[in-house]
Amino acid sequence: MRWALRIAAVILSFALVALAVRIVPAHLQVRSVAPRLPTLEELRSLKHAPGGPQSLRWINTSSQPLERGVIGHSVFFAAWPDGSLFEVDAGMDAPAAIEFGALLKTMSGGGDVAFAGTVAEQIGSATAHVRGLGFTHLHIDHTQGITALCAAGPAPGARVYQGKPQATLRDPNTKEGGALVAGACFEPSVAGDEGLLTLVEFPGMALIPLGGHTSCSTMFAFAVNGHLWLLSGDITNTREALLANRGKGFLYSGLLVPEDTRRTEELRLYLAALDAEDDITVVVSHDLDALRASGLPEWDR
Repeated sequence: MRWALRIAAVILSFALVALAVRIVPAHLQVRSVAPRLPTLEELRSLKHAPGGPQSLRWINTSSQPLERGVIGHSVFFAAWPDGSLFEVDAGMDAPAAIEFGALLKTMSGGGDVAFAGTVAEQIGSATAHVRGLGFTHLHIDHTQGITALCAAGPAPGARVYQGKPQATLRDPNTKEGGALVAGACFEPSVAGDEGLLTLVEFPGMALIPLGGHTSCSTMFAFAVNGHLWLLSGDITNTREALLANRGKGFLYSGLLVPEDTRRTEELRLYLAALDAEDDITVVVSHDLDALRASGLPEWDR
């Protein structure tokens, strides 16, 4: 019995060391990233940029009922008058969506994945007008679809735009997605370190490094017809949690996806205050029900 207990203790010790090696550096890294956030006035300045986007639409690449509600994997497309498209996130293809859904089902309960189609399958020939691409962060469920996107063929010379934290920092949960993006067909472009990072090629929009959820977390802002849409990624998993200032709990934020919980609370309060403005709506990536109710139009096939 003593030998069995000793062996169990050794195995447990190795498991704890392995866990610490994986999550401690990730926690230290995400806590080192707290970029300056733009003011309300800076965000509203996007509405005055000439030649801004004329529309912002979305598709859902896959969905899955969980005990806490339906999770969606949304992709967004802003369109400019010359036909240029800027895409935010890329979803997953069918095998990746099914594999990811099986993991979620094991961890959180719920049902099976309903796959709706890759970006190229859903927007068809419009894929050739995608000239810019950005990611709210580099987890695999947001990045894996870049492979199918490249196979379909975006516009020649299309670029992936990132802030410096996203372009340079990786943890065990973003390493695979980051490698996919780095090896894909899009030319890299680093926009800056912090604040409101505007792009000459795409007036009326900006990317904003956030931190908190991951060191590479980034928000995208689009000024469309006098209204600001803020794509906040996975700072929260639901809109209700954002407005109620509710975190994701120790198991998620402490072990599964190391988060800087002080920063995520700061971001929840910041985003909820912005969302309270009449001309601003914050969109949470995975909250499919809230996205459908937001007034943001779905891509019309």
